[in-house]
Amino acid sequence: MRMRDKRTAGLRNLFAACVVALHAAALTGCTATPAVMTEEPAVPRRIALVAPVHAGEQGEAMRIGAEAAAKEFGLELDYVSFRSEDDAAEQLAAAFRLLDEGAAALLIDPADEDTLRKIGAYGAERSISVIALNDERTPRGVEGAIAINNEEAGRKAGKALAELLEGRGIVALLKSERHDPSLILREQGIREVLKQYPSIQLREGSVCGNRRDGCMVAAKSMLDGAVLDGAIALQSVASLGLADEVMRRKWGLDFKVVAFGSEREQLELLQEGIIHQLVVQNDFSTGYIGVEQAAALLSGESIGKPTLLETKVVNADNMFWMNNQKLLFPFVH
Repeated sequence: MRMRDKRTAGLRNLFAACVVALHAAALTGCTATPAVMTEEPAVPRRIALVAPVHAGEQGEAMRIGAEAAAKEFGLELDYVSFRSEDDAAEQLAAAFRLLDEGAAALLIDPADEDTLRKIGAYGAERSISVIALNDERTPRGVEGAIAINNEEAGRKAGKALAELLEGRGIVALLKSERHDPSLILREQGIREVLKQYPSIQLREGSVCGNRRDGCMVAAKSMLDGAVLDGAIALQSVASLGLADEVMRRKWGLDFKVVAFGSEREQLELLQEGIIHQLVVQNDFSTGYIGVEQAAALLSGESIGKPTLLETKVVNADNMFWMNNQKLLFPFVH
């Protein structure tokens, strides 16, 4: 009996050892090599950039800047552009869709104040940061803003035209039909400077929308209504319509045109002497700083007052200077 008990105990011990061994084998995948734990690669946080409507190359320059910053900060960027016939309604719908799809932050150059207000409120309800581009306003939910000092830009445009006319002449403004606070500030700056020139008369100008042919018609009406020596177009499409009418009249160098923007066609007209001075801003920096602010907000930081970018006045003589290259031609850098 003793021998049998010993054998039974031995079998039990052997069985227990086998169970332990099998359990260990199951945990290690039946291999002598220790298990290696691998971490899943982190998925980049996704942010969105909603382009301005009717902006053309301005939106493209902002996209390039935003993509450069997104790469630097390890973010994934979605970019939405628009067709020429699209307007505030399409921009608002695109922004809502991106927020619904889970964008961690949204950058937008808003079509108008109502669009910005609605997007800011929509983002706030979902705890998603919204950053305004080319707009100083920060309604509820808009946590950052990058813009130019439009009043100062207007002063630069007014001074440029006054100097082109050597302080004497009759001028007018080709404005936008949109009630845009940025353009209102721009006009205020122009008027402030021109008041300093007693021999310059500012006549009533015209307004136009987002179509180049409509701005050409508005320019024709403005030039038919008064004998003018020069004009300032407050937005890029207005400057192209004005230039078309000036060329149609074959006025060339005699009629002085100052405008805002750095579209390819505007730069060509600058070289040809149809547009004489351009007040330009760095749209690449606008996109870059927008993403930089988004990265800061996603890290728990807060953004203070709006970031104001400088503008420069360029002409056919200095547009190819080294310090103006990245400002005017961000696509080739």
